[in-house]
Amino acid sequence: MKMKFMLALLPLMVAANAARADDAAGNADLIKRGEYLATAGDCTACHTAPGADKTAKFGGGYPLASPFGVIYGTNISSDKQFGIGNWTDDEFVRAVRDGVGKDGQQLYPAMPYDSFTKMKREDVLAIKAYLMSLPAVHSAGPQTDLSFPFNQRWGMRVWKLFNFDKGELKNDPSKSADWNRGAYLVEALEHCGTCHTPRTLTMGMDTDKAFSGGDLGSWVAFNITPDKNAGIGNWSQQDLVTYLKTGFVAGKASASGAMSEAIEHSLQHLSDSDLNAIATYIRSVPAIGDDKQTKPRDAWGEQNQDIYPLRAEGQTIDQSAAALFNASCAACHGKGGEGSGEGFHAYPSLFSHTSTGSYDSRNQVSVILNGVQRHMDKGEIMMPSFACQLDDDQIATLSHYVSTQFGNPAGATVTAKDVAKMRKAADLPYPPKIEDGTQK
Repeated sequence: MKMKFMLALLPLMVAANAARADDAAGNADLIKRGEYLATAGDCTACHTAPGADKTAKFGGGYPLASPFGVIYGTNISSDKQFGIGNWTDDEFVRAVRDGVGKDGQQLYPAMPYDSFTKMKREDVLAIKAYLMSLPAVHSAGPQTDLSFPFNQRWGMRVWKLFNFDKGELKNDPSKSADWNRGAYLVEALEHCGTCHTPRTLTMGMDTDKAFSGGDLGSWVAFNITPDKNAGIGNWSQQDLVTYLKTGFVAGKASASGAMSEAIEHSLQHLSDSDLNAIATYIRSVPAIGDDKQTKPRDAWGEQNQDIYPLRAEGQTIDQSAAALFNASCAACHGKGGEGSGEGFHAYPSLFSHTSTGSYDSRNQVSVILNGVQRHMDKGEIMMPSFACQLDDDQIATLSHYVSTQFGNPAGATVTAKDVAKMRKAADLPYPPKIEDGTQK
């Protein structure tokens, strides 16, 4: 009798085990998809402290500079006290898409929920599943503490009235699947407009000028509309895909600043089909010009070795600027600014480059101050910071020299005071004084 009973139960036991296996496989697939979506959303960039090791991933603490003070990225690990371990699905979706925290507090739009509101609910929950699958980070991290009145979070409700269009992005049936996928990546997940769209007086995105360039303080997020002078109208589809994947296109651009971080943490890890979709969509948005940019940023300048005969003949040239260039730049970027090396690890030329060809030289100055360090799957991309070697006057002088010799002369306007502000904003040290040949 007992044997017959067990045999009768056997099909049910097999079915239950199969169901558990299916659930496990389904959950694994969900977590894998959530990992990809979290990468596309560049979540780690703002929710992991600088220099944190793998055990502190998503533990918060990244300082985000804003016009109103520093806003710290929060802990979004699976920790039940400091993270999202006790959050319901609805609470997590509300935070990501509506900018409202677990306890109803209004979130600052440093977390780009004005873009994430366009995400699909199932994608938000896939990200949550991935985060919950990772080890908890039991750390509160630094807390955002803005001065009055910006510490009054209820004010975000007023901000949302003017700047927040809630709602999931819908497909355009008149467009291709590739275009619609690109729109979703650009407008929602990658939140490109957060940096590349100018802001209104109330600090919301000016959607009438979408992707025409954003002011990031010491940096500029360039115009990425198809305008041929101000934007990227002379870039091919492959140029864009290569840049998004590697951060470098010879004769056009090399990534630095926030764009370098976006490529390092997010874009280099996307599939080629998604990168092509992004490029397809970006190339389709309305072109927006800028009268100050009279020809493409990558069309300025040429190789220039005239400084050598001029210096030898004693003709008028800024000798100190040439000396600064020779000492600081020529070894890697070439004595004529032509760059050096080939392929992935090449040092870019200083002419035919979007940073030196811009009428706004902030990116150029910020690169000199901050350097470039991009951790890529293929290896490290590095340019040293010169903050500890050059003072504000020297950096302004060097920037003028690069703009006039290799780039857009209209960019030769930065002053030592401008450099000092950028140095302070980046919390960079000042080079030690040298008196009577002795370094202090």
